[in-house]
Amino acid sequence: MSAGPGRMRPGRARADAPPAARERMGGAFWRFWSVEVATETGIGLAVIALQTMVVLDLGGGATEVGWLSSARFLPYVVLGLLVGALVEGMRRRTVMLVSDVVRALVLGGLAAVWLAGGGALWVLLLAAVLLGAASLVNDAASQAFVPRLVDRARLLPAHQRLDAGSNAAQSAGPAVSGAVIAWLGAPVSLLAAAAAHLVSAGVLATLPVDEPAPRRSAGLGRAIVGGLRFVHRHPRLGPFARWTHAWFLCNGAAMTLLVPLVLLELDAGPAGLGLALGVLGGATLVGTALAGVVAGRLGMARTVILEHATMPIGWGMVAAAALLPLPSAPLAVGLVLAGLAVTGVAMGLANPSEMALRQRATPDRMQSRMNATMRTVNRAMIVVAAPLGGLLGDAIGIGPALIAVCAGFALTAIGMAASPLARGRTAA
Repeated sequence: MSAGPGRMRPGRARADAPPAARERMGGAFWRFWSVEVATETGIGLAVIALQTMVVLDLGGGATEVGWLSSARFLPYVVLGLLVGALVEGMRRRTVMLVSDVVRALVLGGLAAVWLAGGGALWVLLLAAVLLGAASLVNDAASQAFVPRLVDRARLLPAHQRLDAGSNAAQSAGPAVSGAVIAWLGAPVSLLAAAAAHLVSAGVLATLPVDEPAPRRSAGLGRAIVGGLRFVHRHPRLGPFARWTHAWFLCNGAAMTLLVPLVLLELDAGPAGLGLALGVLGGATLVGTALAGVVAGRLGMARTVILEHATMPIGWGMVAAAALLPLPSAPLAVGLVLAGLAVTGVAMGLANPSEMALRQRATPDRMQSRMNATMRTVNRAMIVVAAPLGGLLGDAIGIGPALIAVCAGFALTAIGMAASPLARGRTAA
């Protein structure tokens, strides 16, 4: 498939380059890969620190963890569509660089406030909102940047490599953060997260990119409506988007319930939570390594459906750790880790296919708006599900709440399997 107008030229191998050069996808791609790894490392370090502050420093429970998650993703709901349209008229590398610097400043400032004794729930929620806003801007630019680095025929392997690096960072980041918090405290983990974002900004500043001059949209309102129409009226992207939104609703509740389950009910501490999220990230990395093989055999659409069908199994194992009268806490923690491993492998298998399906069906001029539309509604689901999941967990117990979440995951699997996405091997 041709690259199309407006694609980056020096950042990827030309058609007349040697085969080995095309296989490597170019030096610019791999430098961007390192940027994504640094960013995900920073996010992993920060998330564990924030959750630990809520539960252990401030004495919060599932409800407070839910409010923290909701605050983090609230900017996606309020500003997501607007940011997608605005970023479309900006140079994407510059947007990513500035957002990394902003995240570093917010994390460093929060660490300073906490060390000075100014810790309070409202401070954490404010910081989470600011971090979410900066991440929203970064995401809108970074996802739309990938099709400028590689041609459409290589989007699947490109996302597979990006996911592998990100998942490795997501695996190592929480594990390291849990150990750092247990040893030195959460503010030190926040400072390490800030440093990771500064590293990302430094690499972006030296990334050799010849981006085309951005084209201003005729109007923000028209651009936003155009993005919504493109996604939800597309014969295959539309059903895919709607069942993906439902998946995020369930996953937002599940991830909220996981925190008090590990920290309070299983009494595993921040190191245990870091281990749990590290296992989830490591398993996702394993799934990502297998994504190309599985997608080659099943097709990208069926790979996505397989992931939806696996989620109730993995989270059902986590629920069992909360419900069954297991003889020891280590055994319960082991069951949680096994369930997260199943979940992680499934997510790793599917994510490159999901991204490739979306971007293959989208012209370059619509990439930012398509990604912003998808992410806005997906994050809106988390904003709703995180506090509701926390409230439900506090009201009926973590185990029963997780069972309800599993039922929701099963419904998304049925819906996705019955959608037009299941017909044929691709959705392009």
